[in-house]
Amino acid sequence: MFCVKPRYKLSPAALVGLVLALAICLVSGVRAEKHLKDKTVAIGVLAFRGADKALRDWTPTADYLQTALPGYRFRIDPLPLAALREAIVARRIDFLLTNSGSYVDLEARHGVSRIATLKRWAKTTTRTMFGAAIFVRTDRTDIRDIGDLEGKSLVAVARGAFGGFQMAWKALADHELDPFADLSDLQFLGFPQDKMVYAVRDGVADAGTVRSGVLETMAREGKIKRDDFRVLNPRTVSGFPYAHSTALYPEWPFAKLRDTPSDLAEKVAIALLGMPADSAAARAADYAGWTVPLDYQSIHDLFRELRVGPYTRERITLYEIVETYWEWIAFAAIILALVGLHGVRTEHLVARRTRELSTANVELEQQIAERQRAEERARRHEAELAHVSRVSVIGEMASGLAHELNQPLSAINSYASGCIRRLLDANSGNQTDELLGAMREVVDQSSRAGRIIARIRGYIHKQEPRRDAVDLNSAVRESAALLAEDARRHDVSLTLALADELPMVAVDLIEIEQVILNLSRNAIDAMSEDSKMEGAALCISTYRGDDGAVTVSVRDNGPGLSAEDSARVWEPFHTTKSSGLGLGLSICQTIVEAHGGRIWADFTGPGGANVSFSLPERDIDGDGDGKGAPVS
Repeated sequence: MFCVKPRYKLSPAALVGLVLALAICLVSGVRAEKHLKDKTVAIGVLAFRGADKALRDWTPTADYLQTALPGYRFRIDPLPLAALREAIVARRIDFLLTNSGSYVDLEARHGVSRIATLKRWAKTTTRTMFGAAIFVRTDRTDIRDIGDLEGKSLVAVARGAFGGFQMAWKALADHELDPFADLSDLQFLGFPQDKMVYAVRDGVADAGTVRSGVLETMAREGKIKRDDFRVLNPRTVSGFPYAHSTALYPEWPFAKLRDTPSDLAEKVAIALLGMPADSAAARAADYAGWTVPLDYQSIHDLFRELRVGPYTRERITLYEIVETYWEWIAFAAIILALVGLHGVRTEHLVARRTRELSTANVELEQQIAERQRAEERARRHEAELAHVSRVSVIGEMASGLAHELNQPLSAINSYASGCIRRLLDANSGNQTDELLGAMREVVDQSSRAGRIIARIRGYIHKQEPRRDAVDLNSAVRESAALLAEDARRHDVSLTLALADELPMVAVDLIEIEQVILNLSRNAIDAMSEDSKMEGAALCISTYRGDDGAVTVSVRDNGPGLSAEDSARVWEPFHTTKSSGLGLGLSICQTIVEAHGGRIWADFTGPGGANVSFSLPERDIDGDGDGKGAPVS
């Protein structure tokens, strides 16, 4: 026995939707089966001239269809427009026959669709289009065209009558006339359309509008004289025999409802299209048979322009909405209920996650604060190490600095002793100029000694970092002055190769001088420890790189480093010297990177070493290019 697991798992919402869809299909199937069990087919007919006349005119057509389709019983239901709409909503009819304007409205609102278009007699030929005539009495010479109707009175069938008013309304709008505002009077007299003709003939109204062909039919029947009336803005269409003032629109359609089975609609359409023009059904309603369904888009355009029919802003009743879309309303209600439940669950989850995130956020803030305190401690520790490094460098250079200080002090002693002797010598005579010269030398040498002491004191002084506008060439010269005696003591030739017109940089001068001194002292120590070294040389150069940064390079011709030592040269406490902490290059790297620069080394073996660092050009004026710290 095998156990097969389902491949897909339906969610509750999908399961409910599937059940509802199946229910809708079942209901639709039951409605379709009605035609198999109950063979009666109801045809709703717009009874615009009363139910009796509609039955007389169209019952022969139902009999014709029953003869053509013997398996069905066809029934005519004469209905006014409002009742016709209710019958469609309640699905009490299967087909409908109505005027063109009513059909377009029902098509848009209830999804009915045409299967044939009516053909009417036009004298000796047939037509499938019709229009409307706007007319006046022939003796009204003050009204020549439609535009002259401004301020005049007009009679029509009804506001919702397509051929009896709405066509004329469109023609008036084309002449920039609003029938409800620009006419002196607008009256709706209802059916039959003969009333409009008589009202104009008798002077009750200045003008009237009727369906095309009404004037000609009444004249043929002897009710009026055709020459007594003049149609305004008459149009001529080949093959159309009646006078008209408007565009032509398709005749009445025979339409099926949305739920009417397609196979039944096809059989009815075939039967209608095959009806002879002289059949009893056609003669009873005075039409000439049926043709294929025409395009009713022109009526949609007219309604859209006039904002009537399906394009009006009238309210649709709740009953109509529920009756038409109850399946979708039920489906939407179920979906909304599921969405509501999902929303409640989601809200609960969000609240729980929010609490968790708040707790995590507090912990994260504590961790960030602790990390910031640790970084501050590390920064202070790095500053202490840098200070110790500076003191260590000065300690190593102490003998050289003492010798450098001894020179100006010895000179001061010599010049001062000479002045004393001359002053004590009574026979010396007037030696004012010579004494002044000696005293000036004393002042110069004492200033020189003071500058040396100030330079040393400033270099080892512990202070908060600050960024100033600095010329790196000046920083190199100051560092070289501190290195000069130490280089002579170790027989190292010190040269400077400084580029002209370098841009200023914003740096802490003491820290940058420490970098230069550390790199230079490393080079001097490396060359002095090599007993075989001859012609030791150290060159400090500056230049501007391709990226715009200012670069300082310290190059020596010492022994260089091995590959292993080169890979570890930036590690703290790693040193190749016989003495030292191994912090010099690590401190240099920290200082340079803190200034937004970079440091690198090239240890070329027997050819010596070259260590360089670059610093980006800074915004000296403080107007903000976003680079680095501000200049103090």
